[in-house]
Amino acid sequence: MRYTRRCDINSFPVGIVFLISLFLSVFSLQTAVAQVADSFPTQQNPLIVDSKNRRILIYTEVNEKGGRKASTHFGVVFKDGKLADKALLNAYVSPVDFHDALLNIGVKPGNNLTRDSGGKYVEGDSLEVMVTWPGLHEEIPLKDFIADSGGKGFDIKFGGNRTASVVESSGCITCLESCWVGITSNAAYPMNGTLKRFFNPNSQFSINGKVHLLTGGEPVILIYSKKNLN
Repeated sequence: MRYTRRCDINSFPVGIVFLISLFLSVFSLQTAVAQVADSFPTQQNPLIVDSKNRRILIYTEVNEKGGRKASTHFGVVFKDGKLADKALLNAYVSPVDFHDALLNIGVKPGNNLTRDSGGKYVEGDSLEVMVTWPGLHEEIPLKDFIADSGGKGFDIKFGGNRTASVVESSGCITCLESCWVGITSNAAYPMNGTLKRFFNPNSQFSINGKVHLLTGGEPVILIYSKKNLN
């Protein structure tokens, strides 16, 4: 009668078992880290649509010009947009692609603002915006990453504004007050005109230097998902 020899790990010397366990642990950790890194958008692939979890990840960089000073409302702007130099963060994804990606995960736009909507608030589905970057190993809320001198915080909504975005070519991805051009904007503050904003801004926004260095050019990953209001 023939027998198949069974490999019993208990028959191995303790030292070999330890080395095997150590190797498997390191391999698993490296695999997990690689998977996390691969899930991040990059300059070359700046937009990831996570359909399973219904979220959008975009690659941005701290603006070497605007990222080190306060802004009245320019939060995230496409690097090739007309207002890129004014933003805290420069995105590598276009507003149109970002807009369509939000539609693809089932987020509904408000499309309620026009150039003449001063004093009104953006509508549309509310979004949760989380922030991370390589080496952080966690996601933090937008309110911890961007300081708001006005104190009202952030209620980011999918304003829509696809046509206005194309016509104006501003590049606005996320404005920090209600906006008729930005794909997403902050309903915590009303839409303001240029002159009024100059003399009496809603707030002053800046990157929180306590959580992120401001040398400029560092990658920052923004994660947008539909907020659960239940």
